[in-house]
Amino acid sequence: MGHDKSRSSVSVGTVDWNDPNLDALLQKVDDWKLDNRSDRPPQEVRIHVSSGWTANSVVSKPAQLVSTDEQDMVLLTLFPVPQGDRVRVDSQRADGMHTVWGRIVEGREGYRVGDREHGLFLNRLRIG
Repeated sequence: MGHDKSRSSVSVGTVDWNDPNLDALLQKVDDWKLDNRSDRPPQEVRIHVSSGWTANSVVSKPAQLVSTDEQDMVLLTLFPVPQGDRVRVDSQRADGMHTVWGRIVEGREGYRVGDREHGLFLNRLRIG
């Protein structure tokens, strides 16, 4: 629930925007990424989504890899990937094609303005 500022009796006082301590603090938070995406440019990948048990249920589409670590990948797609679906991610590296398998553990529409304008979805893939 939001704070109703019109009913607030709390005053924060005056702020000296020229204070060097305040400027140093504000510079520290300038580069924060609140949705935890990597600061690397997205990598083009190809994903193969298996939502059933037969080969006929595999869908292959382009996606972007926006973040990765030892156990998770975050993929941007133009379509939602249902939670629990098995996914193969193919990416091109200097030493050749690299393939990773995993399962979608979370998916949602993008929160950023650009995400919504382009109809993007973020999908967290648990590797393994």
